[in-house]
Amino acid sequence: MALELRPYQANSIEALRDGIRAGHKRQIVCAPTGSGKTEIAMALIQEALAKFSKTAFICDRIAILDQTSERFDRNGIAHGIIQAGHWRWRPYERAQICSAQTLARRGVVEGLKLIIVDEAHTCYRSTVQFILAHPDIVTIGLTATPFTKGLGEIYSNIVNITTTNELIAAGYLAPLRIYAAKAIDMRGAKIKSTGEWEEAEMEKRGLEIVGDVVTEWSKRTNELFSGPVKTIVFSATVAHGEELCRQWQVAGHNFQQVSYKDNDKERAALIEEFRKPDSEITGLISCEALAKGFDVSDIRFGVSCRPYRKSLSGHIQQVGRAMRIFPGKEFAVWNDHSGNILRFYNDTTTFFEEGLRGLKEDHLDSTARKEPEEKERAQLICGGCGVVLSPSATSCLICGWVRPRRANEIEHLPGEMRELSLNGKKAKPTPDWLADKELVWRQICFHALERKQGNKEAAERFAKAAYRNIYEAWPRHAMRNIEPCQPPLELVSRIKANLIRWAHRRNKAAA
Repeated sequence: MALELRPYQANSIEALRDGIRAGHKRQIVCAPTGSGKTEIAMALIQEALAKFSKTAFICDRIAILDQTSERFDRNGIAHGIIQAGHWRWRPYERAQICSAQTLARRGVVEGLKLIIVDEAHTCYRSTVQFILAHPDIVTIGLTATPFTKGLGEIYSNIVNITTTNELIAAGYLAPLRIYAAKAIDMRGAKIKSTGEWEEAEMEKRGLEIVGDVVTEWSKRTNELFSGPVKTIVFSATVAHGEELCRQWQVAGHNFQQVSYKDNDKERAALIEEFRKPDSEITGLISCEALAKGFDVSDIRFGVSCRPYRKSLSGHIQQVGRAMRIFPGKEFAVWNDHSGNILRFYNDTTTFFEEGLRGLKEDHLDSTARKEPEEKERAQLICGGCGVVLSPSATSCLICGWVRPRRANEIEHLPGEMRELSLNGKKAKPTPDWLADKELVWRQICFHALERKQGNKEAAERFAKAAYRNIYEAWPRHAMRNIEPCQPPLELVSRIKANLIRWAHRRNKAAA
């Protein structure tokens, strides 16, 4: 049966076709966690099977094989699984699911026309060697975080049709309510050759705040959900996860850990139980085993206790586990005990808003981030409830806390104000009515909705462009997260003037 694709999924497939027509045999699909990259893959496989072509879907871990197989079954895709000892060994099927380790074995190569590589940012040498050795096979890599060094040497094109913020605004992802909880103090910690912190350092420092992790989770779940909800936890190490389990269990909650210590059967049983809507397991804990490819939509709470120094992809993969939509799930909560939210704040907000347009962004996973100073923390954290705010927010929409105005930000002069630029020099005069950027964004949204006659999608595109023309930056909030208000005549005139200038430039270029 044919898959019913969302518009951005169908557009991604069309963009891949365009890429193939342009000569790109190896392409990356970049789309957020929870956006349905596997649906894109299954649609491509169905098309290939209709042409009697042989395909392979490659998983980077054995644990994901059965999960992928279940999804193929639900969509009527006949397939086999190539993995030692697996009961579904069906070499006669034209669609095969296999682990990266078994890709080149058992006759997979013969007649293969299409390869789909799941979690393509994890570049196993055997997979890379296989792809490069077969340049005529169409290869599509799927990933939410294509920041790995060398991806541009494997794939020649990237398709990034939508962004995290666009999917949240469209209701395809759940927004996160993020709290800067008591964080593991990593100042002065020893660093590995990879540039990340030593496991022993994370474990020792993480164990010091285990009590706070459990206490703050209990507080937030009671305040926001009137009791425990399904939770995923990323621990600093396995030993740290064991202690978190013990503390939660002492408090009367069934938390279980998934780690390398489990055999495949034990792990599968834990995950199968956790997937149930009425699961007896409240929380599942792991270091990184659940950070990729783990699909449980009704998770309403995430806890981060594994600090990253460089890995933006590790951080984004983790938060994505809580953002899948589910009936009745208006938002998910994220308690940040790792410090990752503030450490990666700028890169995360930029990526969520703009996505990625190229395959040369490996600096996002190879650059150490500095620890935020107290002044920066104060600018990002609500002084009332601890939720993370945007730097431009003047108040907290959750508890009503109002941010104190900083006297040194603006120099007031009679009839006008001047914003100080980053180098301390005075920029051009700015009218007083443009000083409050959050208010202006609300006013622009009001004008855009009127202009586009209530078409929210078109209005938001217009509003973003109008805001960027004025401030040379994108707004921090999606239209659906603010309350539009009547704009002053001066603002409407400014928007119209910018439109006229744009039209003149366009006509001049056309001439």
